[in-house]
Amino acid sequence: MNSNVTKLVRAAKTIEDPRRQSGYFRHRLVDIIVIAFCAILCGAQSYDDLEVFGKARYTWLSVFLELPNGIPSADTFERVFELLDPKMLVKRLRKIFSCDEIAGKIIAFDGKTIRGSKRNGNRAYHVLSAFLTDDQVVIGEEIVDEKSNEITAIPELLDEINVAGATVTIDAMGTQRQIAEKIIAKGADYVLALKGNQGSLLGSIRGYFELYAPPPKTRAHETGHGREETREYFLEALKPDLNWMHESLDWKGFSAIGAVRSTVIEKGKTRTETRYFITSLTDPERFSRAVRAHWGIENHLHWHLDVTFDEDKSRFRKGNSAAVWNVLRKIALECLKRVDPGKRVSLKTRRRLAGWDYHYQEKLLAAVLDDF
Repeated sequence: MNSNVTKLVRAAKTIEDPRRQSGYFRHRLVDIIVIAFCAILCGAQSYDDLEVFGKARYTWLSVFLELPNGIPSADTFERVFELLDPKMLVKRLRKIFSCDEIAGKIIAFDGKTIRGSKRNGNRAYHVLSAFLTDDQVVIGEEIVDEKSNEITAIPELLDEINVAGATVTIDAMGTQRQIAEKIIAKGADYVLALKGNQGSLLGSIRGYFELYAPPPKTRAHETGHGREETREYFLEALKPDLNWMHESLDWKGFSAIGAVRSTVIEKGKTRTETRYFITSLTDPERFSRAVRAHWGIENHLHWHLDVTFDEDKSRFRKGNSAAVWNVLRKIALECLKRVDPGKRVSLKTRRRLAGWDYHYQEKLLAAVLDDF
């Protein structure tokens, strides 16, 4: 019996069955979840794929699953996914990816809309994720009805995860006094982006940098694919005599104002953009690292969900199905990142390889289940 897959089975057994308990079930919930996860890891994109994968791998699966009535049908997978509580799924399966060492790391909060989940009269699902950028692992997530609900979801997510000693980065929508206060109360630092939703504060900070034009604290330069970019990082610690920054008195932990000026030269054209931040950090290196790391959630999570897993093309709309698929895709993505079968093997190709070679699939499972 594969001990690592057995650990996955153990985690799946803790998930509460959403089906009517008075009914007779031909297929156990643990079997449905394990088959689905392994199938998604190997490239499954539909309920039919889940059934076909199960039948193709029946001998392997039967080693650690009971399968009292064989492999569930596509319709069974669909009905169960519509009923499953995605929050329960996250809570139980995220234990596999528990990360004890948080201090000193960057946790980026950002949301992604599952565009294909938009239904008649209903908005598409929007998923807020807390992404540990150093490890490229999602350590928590909240499913909301629309992007604007991130404001209420962020404090809830902060209550569920450990952020002590880390630096939390959030885009402009999450730049709220209550959220800053919650982050400081949890023992973390923050870097919060500014846009029009904090117009007065943004105007004061932009005015300061334009009026005094302080020199940048650090610089970064990158070239590639016909594109050249220079980023300059500015950080000014607040001082008692800066009475113009009276807005800072209402923000817990507000210790410095920051800016990042990005100059891009591409196809002979130059464009410049400046972004502004408030932060509890006063060290320029930590500030610049946090700003750079925040984009990791877009590049290493959201991009792969759309490109490697084709999430935006999926059309799962009924019940909780879209959110359940999203949870399982993200966990599968984290497995794929941990075992590189060779140089320059893309994550999309790794999914195919897992389907072709069950030994490689077992290595993927072992990479995340060893400590569970």
